[in-house]
Amino acid sequence: MMAQRRKLVCRYSPQKAAHALDGMRWSGSHAAMCGRFALHASPERVAELLSLDEIEDFPPRYNIAPTQPILLVIGGAEARPEANRAGRTALLARWGLIPSWVKDASKFPLLINARAETAATKNSFRAAMTYRRCLIPATEFYEWRRTGSGPAKPFLFRPASAQPFAFAGLLETAHGPDGGELDTAAIVTTSAEGALTEIHNRMPVVVEEPDYERWLDCRTNAPGAVADIVATSAAKDFSIVSIGTAVNKVAHAGPEVQAPIGDFDARKPGIQDLSGRKGASAQTPKGEQAGEADQLKLL
Repeated sequence: MMAQRRKLVCRYSPQKAAHALDGMRWSGSHAAMCGRFALHASPERVAELLSLDEIEDFPPRYNIAPTQPILLVIGGAEARPEANRAGRTALLARWGLIPSWVKDASKFPLLINARAETAATKNSFRAAMTYRRCLIPATEFYEWRRTGSGPAKPFLFRPASAQPFAFAGLLETAHGPDGGELDTAAIVTTSAEGALTEIHNRMPVVVEEPDYERWLDCRTNAPGAVADIVATSAAKDFSIVSIGTAVNKVAHAGPEVQAPIGDFDARKPGIQDLSGRKGASAQTPKGEQAGEADQLKLL
């Protein structure tokens, strides 16, 4: 049985800080991958995976998008000089990192991804990569492949075990002009490998369980000491499933967005759109245009 459950909240007043994020610009260079994911494992399973003593209940989510709250885990006082308590802590942060030095968030691009190759040196991510590395639990992620001038095709990526996993993440606290604070986060990406290269040239860094402690330990491990963790990703071995376009719309948030059209086979060139096969269950919602809301028009 789990210990007393801790309420997951952002360290800010929504009334004070929400307006600081209104009208934010998106950064196309950092929004290339990963731009949507899912988390529908039970809180108890996530707590077990990430060695948490306390966690609050949360609902299953199948289409998590940028600017929405995401669950993440950071190390305690033994892992971070800034921490005021021991042990790992789960908290909510807004997906889209804003560096602490930004004065006006409305004029700063929202950074949903951080490139592993430059996170330790780029001004936007350097402090978070050094002091506030985190883990972001997930069960699947999505990616779109564009062919020619036609609409992009969505694919679902999940581990063969169908068990939850954790992205490498970076955490930063944004400060509003009136003193409000907002925890924000980005997912670290690296060069794609394996069959994933048939879909995209980047992939999110999925951290292997034996590396969780080392990634979170910012007190002992400088960015150079964890460079090997973000140089590759367990995502390269994930199963790839062709799905329908319902996932394109954030409003479609149920498990139906994952309904398969067919498995992707990297041995066959191009995208295998098997939507016409017998038993296909994912269909484009009525009235939705083929190119509409293509990955938020960003990716």
